[in-house]
Amino acid sequence: MEHKIIDLFEPDNGCEGFMPGEEPEVTLVLDDGRRIKVYDRIAYEKGWDTGSNLSDEEIEKYSAAAEKR
Repeated sequence: MEHKIIDLFEPDNGCEGFMPGEEPEVTLVLDDGRRIKVYDRIAYEKGWDTGSNLSDEEIEKYSAAAEKR
């Protein structure tokens, strides 16, 4: 099944930035109300932005990678 991204949030780490080895994440808000965290790099590579579609398979594959850290 396909889902549309209706919003996305990127954390504001202020002047502290990210810890060494920490990979930035983005939260995708889907049309069914779910909030999925994925690595920012993956969202950029896949071209995911507000209005983009992604499949259940992509959600499972890429959100699982972000949850492992």
